[in-house]
Amino acid sequence: MQKQSKGESTLRVQSVKMNKKTIYIIRHGETDMNLRECLQGQIDSELNENGIKEAGTAAENIRNAGIVFDIIYSSPLKRAMKTAQIIADGREVIAEPLIKEMRFGHYEGMPYKSIDSGMWAFIRDPENTRPPADVESIKSLTDRTGRFLRRVLNDSSCGNILAVSHGIALRSMLWNVFPPEGRHKVWSMPIENCVVYRIEAVNSVVTSVSRADELSQKNESDTSAAF
Repeated sequence: MQKQSKGESTLRVQSVKMNKKTIYIIRHGETDMNLRECLQGQIDSELNENGIKEAGTAAENIRNAGIVFDIIYSSPLKRAMKTAQIIADGREVIAEPLIKEMRFGHYEGMPYKSIDSGMWAFIRDPENTRPPADVESIKSLTDRTGRFLRRVLNDSSCGNILAVSHGIALRSMLWNVFPPEGRHKVWSMPIENCVVYRIEAVNSVVTSVSRADELSQKNESDTSAAF
């Protein structure tokens, strides 16, 4: 038996493979309902001409940044899927119902100016305000988008992931990864068409959340940021 030399450690260090991933979440491009300042929710509206252009600009920003996605998810609603397909440039887009927009019940299709004070109160502070009877609760929304994020975070694969979603659904994903003391802030954050957020994680643990302005489509005339 070989004698151990003086000072030689008896411990064997096992290398641990780091699982690093970055999740990019983006809101869809503009629709005519955005332009008319109407609440969309789960109405299956399509991108308008400007929305297609916005998605193309976002795609160009992503390409110029050298980002290649290993997997692309999208809400199955047409405005999100079209945005994802433009960015994907022929690659597969996986429809993911868990990241659909919040269901707004009888308010869907309603102009912003016609929304009553009770609904506005819920939109502005959904954690402390009871939703109208046919509107999806914030717990339902954060639970389902949280299930999606946990599945992606716990996947053993590494790399870059894209998720194309909607205004309030995107906020709910951020709510799931923000520190608890700052979570309430996400409901009042402006989420413009084709804005991009970046979530970085190591070994399934989120290490940072940031708005990726260098990738986002900039449209100062966008009035849909509340949704």
